[in-house]
Amino acid sequence: RPDIDGDGDVDQIDFGLFQACYTLPGDVVQPACAAADLNGDTFVTGTDVPIFLDCLSGSGTQADKTCQP
Repeated sequence: RPDIDGDGDVDQIDFGLFQACYTLPGDVVQPACAAADLNGDTFVTGTDVPIFLDCLSGSGTQADKTCQP
């Protein structure tokens, strides 16, 4: 799931999309940003950041398919 743009890698583009979906306290994630909710709590917050970083592969480098949020 951290491959938010679906291109096979987890990179800076995915992080930009993640940032654009960041929610404020009390705001529920919008359907278009569901992929950025890495821990499944209906919010995109700082608790999702370590999950993203653990799965980071870099541009053009295939993401580890076993990396699970």
